[in-house]
Formats: sequence, C-alpha cells, structure tokens
Amino acid sequence: MRCGSTLWLVGIVLLSLVGGWSRADDFAELSPEDFLARVREPFRQDAWGEITGRLTYVKGSVHQKGTVRIRLTFSPDSLHAQVVVNEKNVYGYEQTHGDSGIPETVLDLPEKEEPPGLADYGVQPEDITFSFIYWQFVRELPKETFRQRECRVFELRHPGEGKGTVRVWFDATRGFPLQAQWFQPEATEPWRTLELKGAKKHANDLWFVKEMRLEGPDWKTQVIFDHAEINPVEKGAPEPTGLPEAKEREE
Repeated sequence: MRCGSTLWLVGIVLLSLVGGWSRADDFAELSPEDFLARVREPFRQDAWGEITGRLTYVKGSVHQKGTVRIRLTFSPDSLHAQVVVNEKNVYGYEQTHGDSGIPETVLDLPEKEEPPGLADYGVQPEDITFSFIYWQFVRELPKETFRQRECRVFELRHPGEGKGTVRVWFDATRGFPLQAQWFQPEATEPWRTLELKGAKKHANDLWFVKEMRLEGPDWKTQVIFDHAEINPVEKGAPEPTGLPEAKEREE
C-alpha cells in the first residue's frame, strides 16, 4: 500500500529508536517553527538496527500477548524497515526524505495477515513511524511538566479534511516526543493516547525507549523492548529489504 506524504503513519519502528532528536542543543528557546523543523530532521547516517520486544493487549476480559521483531536500515535520505509480529506477519515500511521536509512513505502489509496482527493489539501504522509529527502546525500550547521533564506542547492537524488533531509533548531541551494524544474534530477529550517511557541515551547520540503504552477508552496496549542496537553499515549490515521470513530466523 503506497502512502503519500499527506498520510500520517512513526509506533513500533521508531517508538523505540529516537535518532534525529538526540542532539544536546537546547531546543527550549527555538521558535515553534524552528523547533518542529529540528525534530523533523531525519537520521542521516548509514546504519542498521535491530529491535525486539513483547506486546500485551488488554480489553475487558481479553488479555492477548505477542512478540515483535524489527530490522531497520538507514541511509542519508531514507529508512527501510520490516516488522514481524508473532513470527508470522511481516510488515514492510519505507520512508524517503526530499527537499520538502515532508517524508513520502510506503507501507507493505502481509498478503494474508494471520490473526492477531498489529491492529489486534491496538497498534496503528502511524504508531510505527511517528509521522504524526509532520502534521500541519496549529499552535504551541503552554509548557507542561511530564514525568519530571519540562515539555513543549504542540497541536498539529491531520492534513486530511475532518481527520482531527494530535497534541505532542516534546522534551524541551532534547526535542524527542514523550506523549501524544489524538482528538476527534471539536472534541475536548482524547480518544487515544501514546506514552513513551524509559528513554535512555546510548552511543552515537542515539536515544532508545524501553516501553511504549497505548490507551483508548476501554483498552490498553504495552510494548516492552528487550533489545535494541544500532550499528554502522560496515558492521555486517543487512540488505535494505531487511528481515527474511520469520521462520528462517529461528535459532
């Protein structure tokens, strides 16, 4: 499925890897436009990464668990990723960056998705790529403290007519997102919330997130990441297409 630059898609792929938002500069004094321009900068290095994690979804009496494996390759102007859920369903993703600052994305779904898939865990494509940070700027709200971090809070509008807005809490000095809340048009309460926990700085000025939580009115999803690594391409980099079929990776 091809998605144009106007379609929002960043949950499992970049929810645990925050590369472009790692600089030590103080973002707090930037104008709203300059702040967003900085946090939207792509990760411009030749590198590859692997991430593994566990999914837990709860809705009423339903408790569903699963696993996720992710492999990514980076180049100065693109990102390729494959996400494998429960060693069965393989999702392909490509993001390319041009001069406009708005990425073009391509999402490939499994030919025959075997339940449970991403949607069965409450995860949507936009959770994979954080592309909601590219939505249209509406306004900056007053600063707030979230999990003992000072945050700049931005309201962004979906580029599609009548698709609602998202509010994103960015760390004021580092620029990486800590929370997002989605609102239907004219609504005063969010219908969906994403929260990132356990952000830690690793080598090469990269930040990794240990946990992601998604929540709706009657359901919750938790993603715990057990392993994450980023390596330069010369260190055994995989092909851009990334992960082979899951059954071939059993150890």
